[in-house]
Amino acid sequence: SIITCIVCEAVMQRMLGKKITITDGSAVLTGLLLAFNLPPGVPLWLPVVGSAFAIIFAKQLFGGLGYNFINPALAGRAFLMASWPSAMTKEWFAPAGGTLSGIDGITSATPLTLLKNPGNYGTPELIIERLNDIPAIKNLFFGKIGGCIGETSALLLLIGGLFLIIIGIVDYRIVAGYLGSFVLLAFVLP
Repeated sequence: SIITCIVCEAVMQRMLGKKITITDGSAVLTGLLLAFNLPPGVPLWLPVVGSAFAIIFAKQLFGGLGYNFINPALAGRAFLMASWPSAMTKEWFAPAGGTLSGIDGITSATPLTLLKNPGNYGTPELIIERLNDIPAIKNLFFGKIGGCIGETSALLLLIGGLFLIIIGIVDYRIVAGYLGSFVLLAFVLP
């Protein structure tokens, strides 16, 4: 995904007669974000196609970095979901430890896929019962829940966030303001 984004960005910038700016990291970020937004069992050719769409159609054709009206990685995901919905939804794996999260709402992709194709997960009634159980906090923290590659482990998300704060990409005041607002509103509007 990342390599495809870098190659497509360089090729498009050359074709459009622009300065090649692959060293700015935006293509790498697009490829990484797209990869983290895909299901774990996705065929390997889908990230390549989604990355090419993201860079060519959602980023470069609108003028490049700062001129695109939509997030290229999410545009790539939307394109893949619209073009190959079965490939994007059929290969969900059971979370580690066999737990299913009640936090993952019944309308989201993972539970709907399980209910549509129960396979090894049991009857639809058993799946619904598992979805409604309150998961252990450690299962949520360590990523033993269903979901996309980049959304399941709170621990890894926290480590990534701390890394971005340490290297100066993210300002800690924005994070503190966001979390403080969330906590305040959670208490005020239960």
